[in-house]
Amino acid sequence: MGVAMHTDLLTLLDQLEEAIASAPALPVGGRIVVARDQLLDFVDAIRGEIPDTVIEADRVTGEKSRILADARTEADQTIERARDQAAYLVQEHTMLKSAELEAERALNRAREEAAQITSSAERYAQELFMRLEEETLRLAADIRKAAGLKP
Repeated sequence: MGVAMHTDLLTLLDQLEEAIASAPALPVGGRIVVARDQLLDFVDAIRGEIPDTVIEADRVTGEKSRILADARTEADQTIERARDQAAYLVQEHTMLKSAELEAERALNRAREEAAQITSSAERYAQELFMRLEEETLRLAADIRKAAGLKP
């Protein structure tokens, strides 16, 4: 049995359920026999009907780690630049105390900037996840509504 492409997701799931329910059972172990190609056709068809928002949500979830890693890398680079600047100031200034104070200020600024970058990245990721959750709930409600199910 071939799988009709460009069919809605619920119809595809109904067809898959029917293929499983009508598959011949093996005499032992409660297993059934369903053609591999038929199951793979269902998987391909279902994958093709997944809403773009779900695909985008998966992409956003994958990007969270990358966003946070980038923010930490940028923060580390900022701190390293501040340390380099502090070392330069110590070497260049004749008054040691003045150089130490400036270096400490630069390091504190770098820490504050690093904390702000990390905080901003975490807020951004959290906002994306909240939007993803809202969209997922909306899609679930739409699917239930389309299937005639109660919310």
